[in-house]
Amino acid sequence: MTQLRRWQVECKEKALSVFDNQSHFLCHATPGAGKTVMVASVAKALFQQDKIDFVVCFSPSRAVAHGVALTFSQILGKSFNGQIGAAGGSYTYQSMDTLPEELWQVLREHRVLVVLDEIHHCSGVVWENSLIGNSWGRTILDKIQGKARYTMALSGTPWRTDDSPIVLSHYTTCNGQISCDYEYGLRQAVSDGVCRAPKIVLTDNREISIRSGESGCKTFASISESLQN
Repeated sequence: MTQLRRWQVECKEKALSVFDNQSHFLCHATPGAGKTVMVASVAKALFQQDKIDFVVCFSPSRAVAHGVALTFSQILGKSFNGQIGAAGGSYTYQSMDTLPEELWQVLREHRVLVVLDEIHHCSGVVWENSLIGNSWGRTILDKIQGKARYTMALSGTPWRTDDSPIVLSHYTTCNGQISCDYEYGLRQAVSDGVCRAPKIVLTDNREISIRSGESGCKTFASISESLQN
């Protein structure tokens, strides 16, 4: 049995408490904190309380979706391949448009927990009876919001560089910051000794701009050229 860390226990208990009164929960936890284990534990508790029949997970890539399926299968003790008899299924956001109608029917007719990993990839809002946002966000608003019994969104970076609203999220009116139901930040992860080393990938291009207080802005034709100056 997977031993949950303190923050995972706290978030799990908070989510179960919130689900007594509302259907959506947003967790912001620093990358590598163990969000998938936490949300799988929430799903297990909901199954044990006879509050859900099925779980559907969405994430941004096949690799992540595969990892989610493995974690859920391990914690729930059942297959997680989306087939008959499974506890649920794990899919990518990209696959939403090609998923069979039967899956959306299950979501409408049964008690389903929908997990939305890295929710900041999905922008969307209902504005004057129209769905505004990117494709993934519009699908969530159209096929998931108001139809799933519960939705649980996860993010390590709950904001978008284009400033468009993240789907299913609430923002504070004073500063426009997203309102999270539970937060486990980098400072806490460092204190707990579980901070993950970041992986930085440099992508070369023909126009790299570097600014400094002494020389202003300089443009280089490659990373190699910038390092030589």
